[in-house]
Amino acid sequence: MTVRQERIEIIDVLRGFTLLGIILAHFTEQYYAGQPPKIHENYGMHNLADTIVQVIIGIFISGKFFMIFSFLFGLSFFLQLNKSDGSTTFFARFGWRLICLFLIGMLHHLHYRGDILTIYALLGFGLLLFHKLPDKALLIVALLLVFNIPSVAIRMYDVIAGVTPSGMSETDQKPLEIYYNTLKSGSYLEIIKANWYELKGKFEFQVMFGRIYITMGLFLLGLYAGRKRWFDEVIIFKKLIRFGLWSLLGCVVVAGIMSLIVFVAKIEMTQSLQFLIGGFLYDIFNASLASIYVGLIVVAFQKERRRKLLMNFYEVGRMGLTTYLMQALVGTLLLFSFGFGLLGDYGAAPWSVLAILVFGLQIVFSKWWLANFYYGPAEWLWRSMTYLKLQPLKK
Repeated sequence: MTVRQERIEIIDVLRGFTLLGIILAHFTEQYYAGQPPKIHENYGMHNLADTIVQVIIGIFISGKFFMIFSFLFGLSFFLQLNKSDGSTTFFARFGWRLICLFLIGMLHHLHYRGDILTIYALLGFGLLLFHKLPDKALLIVALLLVFNIPSVAIRMYDVIAGVTPSGMSETDQKPLEIYYNTLKSGSYLEIIKANWYELKGKFEFQVMFGRIYITMGLFLLGLYAGRKRWFDEVIIFKKLIRFGLWSLLGCVVVAGIMSLIVFVAKIEMTQSLQFLIGGFLYDIFNASLASIYVGLIVVAFQKERRRKLLMNFYEVGRMGLTTYLMQALVGTLLLFSFGFGLLGDYGAAPWSVLAILVFGLQIVFSKWWLANFYYGPAEWLWRSMTYLKLQPLKK
């Protein structure tokens, strides 16, 4: 097996592994993707087992796997660019490819407001703007965005100005209750309409918490990793693991010291200061843990026995768009009123078990599908839309 083949395999394996984390996060939050009304704020915690699962998901999964997914999007752009002749035709086609992804994402968003494809499609144009940056400048911009420095600057201004951060004040509960009840018992058209109006709020959330900056930074970091051929050097990922572990330790120590100072000195921190410190530590924590996951998978992939085990993620990763959309299809059909309407009826523990079962079935399905077809169904549709011509599908 050549180095290039191994590199492509590990990228798909990483994407497949990431989709396992994504389905666990989405199923345990019951595809709600937002702040629930107070009367339903514990909709996912019915007992101690649910609480334990929620804590585990919150610490080890939520906010981490989307980072890996975003990094791989930027890396995939580099691989496509590297295979092309770098002509205007490639960039025009990639731009049209992003528009097609946005259309697919909009259809997805109308059924699930937590859709990430629309955001990826818009931010993908940033890759076209930044792809010619020199390596050093590209890395600096990427890291500034990954560590959410634009949000840190905005939050520092809020602290100095003594203002409450936008979106941190008491939220009107009625719109939250209406949205929850719409998902739980509304008609199909009411859900579509509600999610259409949620589009603005989704982008406001992305900006307020800095997710939009982090995602763009990860795109650029993936592009940089491709340029520097990180996946040809396992030692890089061993260093990445050490970096992640030290960063995690730093986050824990700083958070502990801050908590101790506040407790002993009885300091009252404003909401804006809490948001500044807590948000920055949370972003570093997520990036550190995501780095450790990537490093561990890449290092483990070098051992034959572990590689065989990890290759179970390969096919679901190759057809990652299909896998992602199928997860949402199953989840929303089970949870929303246009399906079985189970939102809030069960807690996080049973939903986490079901998520693993669904993902297991996706592994089986994807292995069978790619043994008989060239692309996943959604990948085939996206490719056909990109080239404005039906692409070959069945082998």
